[in-house]
Amino acid sequence: MSLIETISDQATSLTPSERLLVENVIESPTAAALGTAGELARSVGVHEATASRLAKKLGFDSYAAFRDALRDEFIATRETATRFEKTITESTSDTILGKLAQDEAQALGRIEEFISAGQIASTARILMNAQRIFVYGCGNAEVLALMMVKRFRRFGKDVQQLDTDPRGLAEQMLGLQRGDVVLSFAFRRPPRGYAALMETAKETGAETIMISGKSGALLVPQPDHILAAPRSGDRDAFQTLTVPMTVCNAIVIAAGLTAKDESLKKLDRLGQLIERFE
Repeated sequence: MSLIETISDQATSLTPSERLLVENVIESPTAAALGTAGELARSVGVHEATASRLAKKLGFDSYAAFRDALRDEFIATRETATRFEKTITESTSDTILGKLAQDEAQALGRIEEFISAGQIASTARILMNAQRIFVYGCGNAEVLALMMVKRFRRFGKDVQQLDTDPRGLAEQMLGLQRGDVVLSFAFRRPPRGYAALMETAKETGAETIMISGKSGALLVPQPDHILAAPRSGDRDAFQTLTVPMTVCNAIVIAAGLTAKDESLKKLDRLGQLIERFE
């Protein structure tokens, strides 16, 4: 089990101070892996004992053991991101475009610290094996939801974009059943209806997948599968959809690879139908 999964399992039992520490660890795992319990605690303004208590709550004998686990999980994948960060640090730009590009590049350069190739492949398989796919995205995430609906329809999947209106959402969930998959998005906070959606999926036996920002590990209730990564290289920077869009595109490509021949046939048939209807 990864550390993100371990944290997710304990999300409901964390105190407000422990949640602050967790958010900091998720945001900057390398800094936490190289620092002390006192340094981590000071970074968010809590007592050092809180860091030690958090480590034990997560199943470690001491903060040192927790830090070792962080090193094992994150330091090994840091080299590429470090080179990339060095390159953009040496670049200078006084323009909004240049600064935004730097922040996006930092986040993309670190994405594999948070989401593995195995998670992408597993998520793709789950979606391709689903009886039906229900996609839920509110606010800015609606564009990602629409993209995933279109992409998986091109694979011949039965895909529905869920309504953001509570009554409409309830009507769509009436027929949810085992074998279905609910794919949703959450960034700064859970979308409206999130808890009810997760509870309904659990009751019916449908599987749930969440694509989120750094706060994803603290979602309650927890989805069955979560792909969480910071959306910017700077925690205080403007947050865009570049990182989650990249995650979505990776899932789509991996989904095509899970049934390559069949996927190509579906796309070829789609091309024929487009010519006919146009």
